[in-house]
Amino acid sequence: MRLIPLFIPTAFLASLAALGCGDQGPPLGTPLSIRGQVLSADPTPVAVAGAIVALQYDTGFLEVIPQTLAKTVTDQAGNYQFTKFTSDCRLWIETSADGYETASSFTSEGGQYSDPPINCTNDPQVINPQVINLSLQPLGSLKVITNTSGPGLDPDGYYFHPGGSGQEYPVGLNDEQIVSKLPGQYSLELTGVAGNCAVAGDNPLTVTVAARDTTVSTFQVSCAP
Repeated sequence: MRLIPLFIPTAFLASLAALGCGDQGPPLGTPLSIRGQVLSADPTPVAVAGAIVALQYDTGFLEVIPQTLAKTVTDQAGNYQFTKFTSDCRLWIETSADGYETASSFTSEGGQYSDPPINCTNDPQVINPQVINLSLQPLGSLKVITNTSGPGLDPDGYYFHPGGSGQEYPVGLNDEQIVSKLPGQYSLELTGVAGNCAVAGDNPLTVTVAARDTTVSTFQVSCAP
């Protein structure tokens, strides 16, 4: 069988490199470190706790097809951090929080995917997303506390869901998380509980969040061997 040489135009190879398909990215196994703080886009910005921050990348060729490389939730001070291994530089950040407009650093200008740019380097990078308050009213906070006891502890933690938001937030076995919420009443559910564990009392709980105030809800979980 005779092999026919395959001719690939130089311009096509250059376009692949521009898209991050050549040797432009860090070698496989190089960690990409990104951290920052999510702030409200107000004259006096405030930290947004419980915001969902997603590190997105493009899996498409002729069109952008976004996929999530990593996802995390901001802490009480609005801070987040990613440390991921990647060889693809086509990255951007999307940020969402209850009561705020979803923000994205995606751009298609200048051959970049993110503004500010996410560089293909293992040097630490800082990106501080800003989100716009949709309601133009002060928000409140919801603090969720978990207390877990017993010999057969759930190995992978839980999630809590403030009803109506469509969002879930990870929380540890003996942990606390705080998220910003619009004032109002919510059905708060703890999920991801192992079969040998049980939540004491009501689950879901009915909670009320007030503006500029913090509502505290505690879940007691007991686990059998």
